[in-house]
Amino acid sequence: MPNTQTDRKAFRRFLRGIAVIAASLTAQSCVLNNLEKSDPAAMVGDLPSTWTAGSSTIPSDAVSGWVDDFGSAKLAELIREAALNNFDLSASLSRVLQAEERADIAGADRLPSLTTGIRTTRSQNLRGAAFQTVRANNFNFNLDLSWEADLWGRVKNLRDAELDRVTAEANLYEAARLSLAANVAKTAFEIVESRQQIALIRSNLSSLRTNLEILDSKLEAGDADDQTALEISLSRADIARAESNLLAEQRQNDAAKRVLETLAGRYPSGTIEGLTGLPRVKRKIPGGLPSELLLRRPDLLAAEARVDAALKELAASRKALLPAIAITGSTGTATTDDFGDLGNVQNLVWSIGQNFTRPLYQGGRLRANIRLDEEEKDGLVATYAETALTAFREVETALAAEKYLIGQVAALEKASSEARRSEGLSRSQYEQGLVDIITLLDSQRRAFDSQSALLAARLEFLQNRVDLYLALGGDFDHPMVEK
Repeated sequence: MPNTQTDRKAFRRFLRGIAVIAASLTAQSCVLNNLEKSDPAAMVGDLPSTWTAGSSTIPSDAVSGWVDDFGSAKLAELIREAALNNFDLSASLSRVLQAEERADIAGADRLPSLTTGIRTTRSQNLRGAAFQTVRANNFNFNLDLSWEADLWGRVKNLRDAELDRVTAEANLYEAARLSLAANVAKTAFEIVESRQQIALIRSNLSSLRTNLEILDSKLEAGDADDQTALEISLSRADIARAESNLLAEQRQNDAAKRVLETLAGRYPSGTIEGLTGLPRVKRKIPGGLPSELLLRRPDLLAAEARVDAALKELAASRKALLPAIAITGSTGTATTDDFGDLGNVQNLVWSIGQNFTRPLYQGGRLRANIRLDEEEKDGLVATYAETALTAFREVETALAAEKYLIGQVAALEKASSEARRSEGLSRSQYEQGLVDIITLLDSQRRAFDSQSALLAARLEFLQNRVDLYLALGGDFDHPMVEK
């Protein structure tokens, strides 16, 4: 700070000059500031304007609370384990932390920069006709300060854009957490269904082999007729097809186990235990499910945050055309005598200055940056609209599919019951000689197909319910909450 009356007057004139410049240019920032107040949802056109959720947050229970609807403690345990050990989820969390650090870096430009250093130089000159050698030593200790006044909020825009990216990454982390839980559940259900299919195929194989043994015994006893050879051939074909189906199911079961191990971070231990059976959904979809639940969907919130960031970067690019004021100051000591004299107060020197600049010509770089940011903003708005439409479609598809699947499961349960009854009757009649083995094989095939289709439909129903939770961004009970 100046320590003489003349210096203080000069310093006050310096500050007044800054104030006059700032006041004369303030009007130019009014139009630019309007860019920061745009509603990205309104830009899309037909989408509801109430989708702006920048001041809201996703309830943590909504992301995983839906697991309780399946009433399986083992499933909840698998999902918790995956959340702790999954590498993709850890990578997503790392991106959130990286975004936070980038926001800190962007915000640092709003603060003064302070540096210090010690500089020593030694010079030598030749003077006079005799070329006398003159050496000089210079020792300097400096404490330098520089600060660019953020008159138009350009640096603040850039910092706020990075904060919006933090919000986007945080929502993508929640989306990854929800997707991970859904994938664990669907894979666990698939393993159970595959295991049940394997048991069903083995039971069917046992019946088919029994039939073939009866035919072989009949052939060996000499009781075979012209039809017996055909019956034996059909039985062997059915057995071969069942063995092929068994191998295919075992392959799928083995692959699903590896997927579940990978999701839970256990691969390749091979020790993961799945569910003991397919769970039953404990609750129906509530009537009058509020559409506001969709507003908490993490990928939609992330898309909105990206649009917000693009708007702020566009505002910053336009403000780069405006003048800038930088203040610099320096204090320290300087001496040509001895290095130890740097600590002498009598050698104290200081300086302060201002730098007023306005871009005139940079080869079109600044204008190109504005156009680039406008195009990026338009692209992100389109992505936001597509994400919103996808969210609506996925919810409606899952809701409609649940109704159809409930009917399908009910029909297959009836078909399976009748097919098993038909199989029992045909076996009894075959043993009495009332029907041939072809009729028995056909009834067995019908019974197997109906039971297999029933298992597949039950799996599809459970996976569709998981897809509904995924489409809604969580359970039925936790809407967005205000920050």
